[in-house]
Amino acid sequence: MREGKVKRAFNLSAITADLPTLPAEGEAREENARPRFPAVPIAKAIETQHRNAMAELKALEAAIEQQRAGGLIIEEVDSALADPSPYWDRDIRFLQDKNFAEFVEDIRRNGQQSPALLRPHPTDAGRFEVCFGHRRLFACRSLGTRLRAVVQTLSEAQMAGAAYSENAHREGVSTLEQSRALAKWVERGVFPTKQALADALNVSRSHVSNLTSYAEIPDRVLEALGDWRKCTFRDANNLLKATREPSRRALMLESADRLIDGDPELGFHVRLTLLLGQKPAGAVESEDLRDASGRVLAERKRSKRSIAITFATGGSEGLADFVWSKMPSLLEEFRRQQGARK
Repeated sequence: MREGKVKRAFNLSAITADLPTLPAEGEAREENARPRFPAVPIAKAIETQHRNAMAELKALEAAIEQQRAGGLIIEEVDSALADPSPYWDRDIRFLQDKNFAEFVEDIRRNGQQSPALLRPHPTDAGRFEVCFGHRRLFACRSLGTRLRAVVQTLSEAQMAGAAYSENAHREGVSTLEQSRALAKWVERGVFPTKQALADALNVSRSHVSNLTSYAEIPDRVLEALGDWRKCTFRDANNLLKATREPSRRALMLESADRLIDGDPELGFHVRLTLLLGQKPAGAVESEDLRDASGRVLAERKRSKRSIAITFATGGSEGLADFVWSKMPSLLEEFRRQQGARK
């Protein structure tokens, strides 16, 4: 028994239930099947290049079932020792969704009904990577419970095939999520070249190059954007241009640091505008008045609708009172100057 795991009797339901059923060799697919992006050619390419990796997962299920009598059983793994798949590209904000909260509550009440599928971590002994069952992993972490899972040695193609299957059931996969996922496929050798990936997607190589290039955008910038899933192709192009220009990249990273440490209520479009070095619509311009030590005494803020002068607390109250007492004479002087100009 592996360290950090407890074994229980095994009921092999839903180990690969979420994977699409692949036709046998020579068998036609259903004519009306219309999978979403990344389309069916990806699955076909995986089958061709990696001897039907997704079908191998099905075969694994059958093998587990056959060997169950011989002692192969579900293990309870410390959820802190399991890492997401390297091909898993979902934004972590899903943990705040209502659907996930309901999923966690269901596991709390009824237990984890379907086991996850893990493989031993390829570079970190004693840890694991999730093939599928990521929501189950994070639910168990949230509850502080162990993850019921089957642990098997799996290839990169099998891991990528499972990631494809999970994506095929998701709505609204964003531009940057697609970009980062496909870049990983090339980086980790699931497809040997971008041309092979383009052939699998049935698109041009230039389209794949453009899409995967968005993975160059620094993670720090994505963090500063907030919900970066809202990025359009145009937004991603603008961020990529700034990333590739050294001077703009440095300024963008400085803006990213300020945004991360700043107001969490700023919206996505304001954040994007600031990262690109532009002024948001309706932005407030400000300038301050300081004493010899550099302490701010007063600040003037100018927007399209108003101009405001504020005095700092903690020493400037006397200045504010003094200026207020001089307002009648200042107004009179202002009117005289205006009249002289006319």
